[in-house]
Amino acid sequence: MLVVRAKADEKQLSFAGSWYFYSMFLHDRSHQIEQLDNFELSGTKLRRTLRELGLINRLFGNVRMVKRSIWREMKKANLNQATIVDLGCGGGDLLAALAQSAERKGYELQLIGIDGNPASLSFAEERYAKLKVIRFQEADIGQPEFQVPPCDFLISSHFLYHLPDQELPAFLQKQLKRVRQAAIFSELDRHFIALQLFKFVSLLLGFSKMTRQDGQTAVRRAFRRKELVDILQRTSFVHYRLAYKWAFRHLLTIYCSHDDLSQ
Repeated sequence: MLVVRAKADEKQLSFAGSWYFYSMFLHDRSHQIEQLDNFELSGTKLRRTLRELGLINRLFGNVRMVKRSIWREMKKANLNQATIVDLGCGGGDLLAALAQSAERKGYELQLIGIDGNPASLSFAEERYAKLKVIRFQEADIGQPEFQVPPCDFLISSHFLYHLPDQELPAFLQKQLKRVRQAAIFSELDRHFIALQLFKFVSLLLGFSKMTRQDGQTAVRRAFRRKELVDILQRTSFVHYRLAYKWAFRHLLTIYCSHDDLSQ
């Protein structure tokens, strides 16, 4: 019995040591650039990556989560019409899902997708040409002169970590002045299990090397909850909801109107 217990204790210590090592591995946020951050990237490689990332976002519930958040906030504000801007829209999958769902629900939306890569926008325009409520706009969101078009809702997926930590408070402060209702950010959590889960799923589904590499980089660049709260505390926004969702995601809703819609 003593031997068995000693071995069990050794396993526990080994597990604890491994968990500590992996936690330390992702303790600091990576600032490695993704291949998709290259606005000159184009061709088959880009298109395949956009399709695969769109698929992974649907499988892990990102699209569904953002849609539900938009419908919830529109219901709260008693809106039947809205203009929605998607920052870093990529292949346009999130906007397309919103357009299709809104049509079924009877909402009238004007959707604007903004991205810095003209090839990504061309891919999105070709793919969703039938959805007339969507228009795409090329812009480098990280440039000082950039301004969000006036809108009711600002949304994005996996976008905030692209900006340096020290610049995010000023960016949010400036851009959210042009948002009438709320900004909804779906962000990954920098978690070891999230990293391993993405590795497994991307290999299982036969994703390209670029998709696998960029997906792992995205997890390593992502924020943890405390880091997001620290950023928000350096802004004037006091009404927000920061919820932890399935598949290691943060859903951050910042209310931009004078009324506090959060509970």
